[in-house]
Amino acid sequence: MMVLSALIRAFILVSLAEFADKTQIATIMLASKFRSKLVFIGGLIGFMLVNIICFITGVCIGFNIPVFWTKIFASILFIVFGLLSLKGDEKFSINISSGRSVFITSLTLVASMELADKTNLAVIALSLESMSPISTFIGIFLSAIFMMAISTFIGVKIGELVKYYWIKILSSIVFIIIGVYILLELFYLS
Repeated sequence: MMVLSALIRAFILVSLAEFADKTQIATIMLASKFRSKLVFIGGLIGFMLVNIICFITGVCIGFNIPVFWTKIFASILFIVFGLLSLKGDEKFSINISSGRSVFITSLTLVASMELADKTNLAVIALSLESMSPISTFIGIFLSAIFMMAISTFIGVKIGELVKYYWIKILSSIVFIIIGVYILLELFYLS
């Protein structure tokens, strides 16, 4: 019973932490513009890479993540990606549309968003107190699959309903806003 309880608790907590989070919004925007399978796989791997480190940290060490520098890195990545996408540079558009670039972009953006995110704190807290670390990890992994699938599905549906031009403009603006918000949060809102 403890095993199932740890799995369910981790699934619910991580899902709630990711709901309407920067990661979900970015995944929706990426999936509305690019191949959904690559966005899903890249986003899932990016999410899990960061959260595996947090999980191991919580289980083994209790290590503090350098929040300031990870937020600076994430904000710059968002702003640059938004500006390049908004600029409409043909070279950038062609490269990002290739399968490898969509995968790498999704992985990188999601991983950078997850650095020093509230989900990391949830994962570390879950791993620190869990009596069943394997079940907790499975719950985290299932939550990641669930949230990436929902985000990708929503993005695909938006892509079907809205012209590519408007998706490009909106997603570029959203990425820039997220980057600026991270900087504001870091310097002024904390």
